[in-house]
Amino acid sequence: MTWMKNKLTSFFLKNNLFFKSINFLLSFIILAFSQPAWNSFLGYFASFFGYALFWMSIKDLNFKKRFLFSFIFFFFVNAIWFSWFTSTKYQGNLILLVYLFVLISFAVQFAVISLIATKDKNLGLLKIFAIASIWTVFEYSRLFFMCGFTFNMIGVAYVNNHFSMALASVIGIFGLSFYLLLVNLFGFKAFLEKSKKIVYIWLILALFPYAFGFFYEKSNLKKIKNAQMLNVCLVQTAILPEEKNELMNYKDQSISPYIQWKRIINYISANSIEKIDLIVLPEAALPFGAFESFYPYDLIKDLFLKKFGQEAVLKMPPLTYPYAEKYESNFYVSNSYIAKTLANIYGCEIILGLDDFDQKDEKSYNAAFYFKPFSQNYSRYEKQILVPVAEYIPFGWLKKIAKEKYGIVGSFEHGKNLKKIVSEKNKIAISICYEETHPSVMRKQKKQGAKLFVNLTNDAWFNKSKLFIQHFHHSKIRAVENGIPLIRSCNTGVTAAIDPFGRIINAIYKENEAKAICVKVPKISYNTLYTFWGDYFIIGLSIILIIIYLFKTLKFNF
Repeated sequence: MTWMKNKLTSFFLKNNLFFKSINFLLSFIILAFSQPAWNSFLGYFASFFGYALFWMSIKDLNFKKRFLFSFIFFFFVNAIWFSWFTSTKYQGNLILLVYLFVLISFAVQFAVISLIATKDKNLGLLKIFAIASIWTVFEYSRLFFMCGFTFNMIGVAYVNNHFSMALASVIGIFGLSFYLLLVNLFGFKAFLEKSKKIVYIWLILALFPYAFGFFYEKSNLKKIKNAQMLNVCLVQTAILPEEKNELMNYKDQSISPYIQWKRIINYISANSIEKIDLIVLPEAALPFGAFESFYPYDLIKDLFLKKFGQEAVLKMPPLTYPYAEKYESNFYVSNSYIAKTLANIYGCEIILGLDDFDQKDEKSYNAAFYFKPFSQNYSRYEKQILVPVAEYIPFGWLKKIAKEKYGIVGSFEHGKNLKKIVSEKNKIAISICYEETHPSVMRKQKKQGAKLFVNLTNDAWFNKSKLFIQHFHHSKIRAVENGIPLIRSCNTGVTAAIDPFGRIINAIYKENEAKAICVKVPKISYNTLYTFWGDYFIIGLSIILIIIYLFKTLKFNF
């Protein structure tokens, strides 16, 4: 009998270890590839039980092993999520230190909540809500270091479906992370207790975002169907950094700015749409900034004459400063002059990204310019949130190193006109690249009266990575959070138009495909609860829940 008992005990111990290993492996596969940029289908499993499976695999380990396994697990999950950090072609090996810092930081945060979740078998309701709250505060805290780090909150798993994403219109991206972890914790509790009641609660919670999204979309769909349409032409230039500018070690690969403009004009004219209301070009679309008169006027005049005929030449703006300058006996024109000519020819508004040096304050900006047809005036939006080192040097000692070792003596200044709305007719709010991943930035623009979000992006610095598609999914969330259409023109994808439900109207998905697409964008935006209270609701709720949990825990211990 003793022999049989020992055999049975040994069998169950071995199989218990086997099932735990399976849980660990399945959880890793689900979570590591659940981001929509990798495999959107796995997002369903991640939002239902991906994290619960991992906690089941470590729940019987001691304190040190639970922390170590949690750390290693999430370290490598994030190593896949943020694999684009390993692109060192333009950034150099320094980017790998940033990569390591991100992986370690996030792994420690996950290990903390895993320790709390698996501390004992008593996973009460207050504890569940407190754990989800702690993680939400962890994610939110990332906004306040340098330029903030806004990529790949765990709630992005819900972006795989436009129904589940609708919950962001109430609680935002941080709320989606809170809710996803809440569902997984109830799943973990159901596995532990094997209670039918808890299983039913877990299933109801897991399915709720999809049911909410279905009815939310159905109740607002008429607004879009009855809306007027804006005909927008979005250009994707697919120009790599060494092709746009002469870079050290790549000088033989640069493309003439004149040829770059010629291609852009060909992309736009290839579309057969009768009337264009708005043309959008990417961030830093062309070299030499906004007002450097670099192109011989006769060359540009000949380009428009051959492409559009004599009528187009008559629509070219007057040769006046700052759009054009005369050197000796010849006129030269700037990127802004060519953009204004396009606006006049098509009788439409145009937005494009161009660097600019402000003569008044002697500062450089990563900017976006808005031109109306047949108007000498323009609006300039200056990028507010700059990426450290890539766009500005944050510390004095770094500036010294940049100057002495790399010859870098200048950088961009932070913009001051974040709330500017351009276009009296269409109420457009502009964001440049990374800014659209900041929920509060876009929400402020909506509250200022924006009816359309326009984003200009250049992700070519991380070419052939997952960054461009991950960035795109964040833009979908911004549209849903604020109930507003969003259009984006990107150098290397994803150039797209998105409706207020996060549905894609049309897009260029290939990273290095050069073309333009014309899309009809509904001129409709509506107020959401998220626009009303922003992140204050979910973060305030999280802090209250954490305080209550700590108070009860400490009171019980004492």
